[in-house]
Amino acid sequence: MPNFTYSAKDPSGTSIRGSIDAVNRKAALQKIVAQKLRPLSVQEAVAGVSKKKSGLGLFGLFTTKASKGSKVLLNRSVALPFLSGLRELLNCGIQSADALRMMSSRMSDPRQKYLATQLWDELRQGRSLSEAMRKQLKVFNESVVSLVQAGEATGNLKKVLARIVESMEEQKVIRGKLMAALSYPCFLIVVAIGLVFLFLFSLLPRIEGLLESLGSDLPASTTLLIALANGLLKYGWIAAIGIALVVGGLISWRKSNAGRYKFDSITLRVPGAGKIIRDIQILQFTQTLSLLLENGIIMVQALAMAERSLSNVAMCEAFGGARVKVTEGVPLSSAFKSTGYFDDMALDIFTVGENTGDVVPGLRRMSQQYKEVIDRFVKTMLGVISTGVLLGVFGMVGMIAFGIISAVFQLSNSLSTG
Repeated sequence: MPNFTYSAKDPSGTSIRGSIDAVNRKAALQKIVAQKLRPLSVQEAVAGVSKKKSGLGLFGLFTTKASKGSKVLLNRSVALPFLSGLRELLNCGIQSADALRMMSSRMSDPRQKYLATQLWDELRQGRSLSEAMRKQLKVFNESVVSLVQAGEATGNLKKVLARIVESMEEQKVIRGKLMAALSYPCFLIVVAIGLVFLFLFSLLPRIEGLLESLGSDLPASTTLLIALANGLLKYGWIAAIGIALVVGGLISWRKSNAGRYKFDSITLRVPGAGKIIRDIQILQFTQTLSLLLENGIIMVQALAMAERSLSNVAMCEAFGGARVKVTEGVPLSSAFKSTGYFDDMALDIFTVGENTGDVVPGLRRMSQQYKEVIDRFVKTMLGVISTGVLLGVFGMVGMIAFGIISAVFQLSNSLSTG
């Protein structure tokens, strides 16, 4: 019979460690609970695990590797579909533990199924959902875990999960709009580059050969295009290596703490792009902060948790400085004004919230306003970028077409005089 080691607490709160024989993990838990102990962790003894693995042979080896691979595949992209499924089960009146158990056995997505199994194992050992999720920080960020913890403490877990999913879906929509705004211009650029290479390396060499065979000189525009094509063939690989080295150096520099801070600071100052980055970060911050505050998290703690939801290091540090000022008694509006990232409208909303004693409604209005600003900016950016790329593509194609047409006319004149 397998042997299980466990750690538990007795009714007085004293920690106890021991071992127990049981048919399986569930039976071990039942025996521990029967002793009036609250299990904290239950693990099968090493000998039992080794024996189990040896019985599986080569197949067991591959299964272990697959499990490790599944752990590596877990990332933030799993969070939204997983929490959406969990929310639906809770809305049906199912408890969180039962919902995770059902998801661990019925989910078709292997990553979600693996995640549900991990969380369910933690709950079976007596941990709460938030404690189990805190062990999966590759999937759930700290603000999500804190919100779940607040929902469990206040008994509003179902409502909290609904708000978390709603917030994550809004962020996904924004990212989708940004990708859509950039996909069409990128497609045009790729097509233009393909046409340029086709003209430079396929059509022009043939025309050049015909003109040389007839003893005619090439027009200046065609000579320039051919020189450009030859230059790309001879020195293009050097330029490609140089660009790769520069990009690799920038990526390596950005991974350092100083480089990441400097890079994020520079991106905020880029015309157009800096504004949209700032607005998206503020939207993320205000949504998270409002969720935390309305679920009972105190202001200073909520500010610290909301900061961790930001991806821009420079803004995160600035907001951290504002939080320190709030702890020192500075009004919220004054503290955030010192960051330089909030406009007058947002600061007025903070001021009204402070005067009424409830900033959550103001934060919701601010989030809605920033979403509208981002939507308008994305539409405008799509039009500007598309127009600019089209003009650039037409310019390149027109230049190449002029060079080819000039060569064709030169060829025609050579044939007629010959």
